[in-house]
Amino acid sequence: MVHRIHRCLHRRDEGLSPVSQYKNWEDQVARQVKRGFRGFFGRAGESLGRFWTLGRQNFTIMLIPHSERKIINFKISVFALTFLSFLALGVVGAFLWYSSSYTGINRLLAQKSDHLESAQTNLDLVREEVAQLRSVARQFEDTLNSTMGIVGVAAPQAAPNTQVRGDLASLVGLQQVEQGAVREVGELKNLRTYLETTSAPLAQISNVLSSQKSLLVDIPTLWPLKDVRGWITNPFGPAVHPFTGQWYLHKGIDIAQRLGTPVVATANGKVSKVDYEALGYGHYLDIKHNYGFSTKYGHLSRSYVTKGQDVVRGQVIAALGNSGLTTGPHLHYEVRIGTQVVDPTKYLSFSSNLFDKDAP
Repeated sequence: MVHRIHRCLHRRDEGLSPVSQYKNWEDQVARQVKRGFRGFFGRAGESLGRFWTLGRQNFTIMLIPHSERKIINFKISVFALTFLSFLALGVVGAFLWYSSSYTGINRLLAQKSDHLESAQTNLDLVREEVAQLRSVARQFEDTLNSTMGIVGVAAPQAAPNTQVRGDLASLVGLQQVEQGAVREVGELKNLRTYLETTSAPLAQISNVLSSQKSLLVDIPTLWPLKDVRGWITNPFGPAVHPFTGQWYLHKGIDIAQRLGTPVVATANGKVSKVDYEALGYGHYLDIKHNYGFSTKYGHLSRSYVTKGQDVVRGQVIAALGNSGLTTGPHLHYEVRIGTQVVDPTKYLSFSSNLFDKDAP
């Protein structure tokens, strides 16, 4: 269009002055612009008018009952029908959204309810465990006090009985706290405090037992047979000799067991003799220990140590046999303090009852 205007102006104004030509060109452009705006707004107005006319059109809706006595009809415009349609869609959408939200909330509430039931079950189990722990703690306290009294260690003071009113109490409520729902937490704290106070006395007891243990390894307190008990067929003291029928002092104990049973050293020491007596102990050996103790092992089938050899408590030194003057396989075991024979069972009982884990 601009090119057309230029051509017209050029042909019409070839004989005019430049100023006149510019004026004419300016007038032409203004008229064309006005005409263009007028056409655009005119078409827009026509479109709006048609839209308005279409929207104001009315539809008649008739409701005819089967009896046909009274016909219900009403008019509704396109605008109203469109508005009601959007309103209905909004209502249906809101209903669907609220329904899904309600279903999700119900599902979440059901899960929370299951979790609460599980938590309540776990809480009941914790209460039962705490009650059992409390009972065991009382037994431990009594045993510990008795043991500390024996070894001469002062008993720890019991922790004060405090009631817990912390964050857990605020979660479960004051009423449950008063009924004992959180009392177990306070009892566990008291038990922890008590156990902390018993660490020092237990360390002292450990030191006492360690010193006693170090003493026992040098005293013949271990059972002389390895991993088996056997039967004491002839105890220490006066007895009738099975061959002569005369009374004599039996200087040790006879322990019957199967042939070849391992014999162990009952304390740390050094082998002082390995010998044989055909009409007496048969194959036998003697061990010297600290504090004046010595032990004898008779009627052996063989010896695994030699004279002058150092042995440790629990070391296998021989095998049970039937050598010498015997009525069957057994071990003759003696304990001496200096030159005086003593009853070995007193030391064996002491070791077995109190300290010795290796005793059968």
